Amino acid sequence: MYRHPSPAQTNRPGPAAPSEYTPHAGFASAQPEGADVPPAQPGPALVGWPRTIAWSEFRDINKRPKGETENAQISVGLRHGKVKTVEEHGEYKLGEMEFKIIVKKAESWVVKSEKTEQLLVHEQGHYDIAGLCYRDFLAAVRALQEVSRNELLRQVNGLMAEHGQRAVSLSDEYDVDTEHGLNQTQQQSWLNQIAASRESGTPLTAPAI
Repeated sequence: MYRHPSPAQTNRPGPAAPSEYTPHAGFASAQPEGADVPPAQPGPALVGWPRTIAWSEFRDINKRPKGETENAQISVGLRHGKVKTVEEHGEYKLGEMEFKIIVKKAESWVVKSEKTEQLLVHEQGHYDIAGLCYRDFLAAVRALQEVSRNELLRQVNGLMAEHGQRAVSLSDEYDVDTEHGLNQTQQQSWLNQIAASRESGTPLTAPAI
């Protein structure tokens, strides 16, 4: 299960310099790898994904919260360091800064008697869906060039909200299709689709039924 609303919409870079992101449980210098994230070069970078999540990043609870029908919930956030911009030939673009994908432990939980590898694989799928959407967000913001710093940040905010909402929509579809991970045929279809998107660099779409 993926927690709403999209964390991206509450972590926006604004005209005033924001605070640095703070370390979060479960992170140990996670670095992008493979072809999932563009090679290091000047400009913004995405860190914290791809990687494997662990149950230690979830709060243990004894029973489901009232009204819940699932045994786990993950909340994924996108944090950013100090916003840096660069002016070139009268246009502004983002400078070297980091966007970091995290599991928000305070908002993520698992019924401790229900911890299974199958359930963790399902929650990993939610994390990877968010990661793929924010990978696409990074590519979009790296391409931005605007006539003012404020307009640049306005565009970044809009893209963050757009890709965050896309992560929410895909995660909802993922839960419905897989019956929260119980339908193993559909679960595997989604995992294959996620892997294909990572390898090809193309935007993630739901698998054909």
